[in-house]
Amino acid sequence: MLQLLSLTLAYDNTRFFGSVMFTDTDHPDDPPPTVLVDHADALPWFRLTNVDPTAQDPSAPAMVEADRILRFLLRYAPDRIGRTQTDFPQP
Repeated sequence: MLQLLSLTLAYDNTRFFGSVMFTDTDHPDDPPPTVLVDHADALPWFRLTNVDPTAQDPSAPAMVEADRILRFLLRYAPDRIGRTQTDFPQP
């Protein structure tokens, strides 16, 4: 089971980027699953890359959780990265 360990986002005038780290409660001694975040110019407004090269599948648990967190953030709390809802139009 994954728990959010760290969410770090930085931004400049045109894009945001960062990382999402998790703690795996089933494997506490393993390195934390980490997903890198980069801005995209179209829906869903971000790209995710897993630090683990064998876990790039969007159904990997860390990728699923990072996707869920980013979609929530951009839809309901874009002000947390200095933006507004009009910056990330939703369908």
